[in-house]
Amino acid sequence: MKHIVFDCDGTLLDTSLTQYELFHGIKELLIELSREHALYVWTARGRTSTLRVLQECGVLPLFQGISTPDNSPSKPHTGGLMGLLGDTPKSSICVIGDSTNDIIGAKSFGVLAIGAIWNTEAKVELLKDFGADFIVSHPSECSKIIQLKLKGDDDV
Repeated sequence: MKHIVFDCDGTLLDTSLTQYELFHGIKELLIELSREHALYVWTARGRTSTLRVLQECGVLPLFQGISTPDNSPSKPHTGGLMGLLGDTPKSSICVIGDSTNDIIGAKSFGVLAIGAIWNTEAKVELLKDFGADFIVSHPSECSKIIQLKLKGDDDV
């Protein structure tokens, strides 16, 4: 099993809209990945709000765990990732996010980091400068990277 950690605002959710909605292609990606992998959310958004919005978008049941500042230190501190994944082999974990804090946290935790730039606020050069292993412009690009670059627990 592979473990995929998503940032919420700017990666899963388009917060530039009056009513938040999932970015185009996110729901399909989550459904596809959830068939074989464990999915998590690591966010700077509060827990109550995160649960509500993910429920309203119809994707909350797809996640095995959610880390918020309500239960762990804020990003880029790796406490949230540690709380979600503990002693899971690092080679089986990937973080997908749109901010430098997502990338800094992932790299500090020692895992694969995918910079998501489908959010127009995401800065490609900053994500690269802070160590993103890959930059993707659409959610559909994540599957192939996860398949080719991430080991499962069984492969470690």
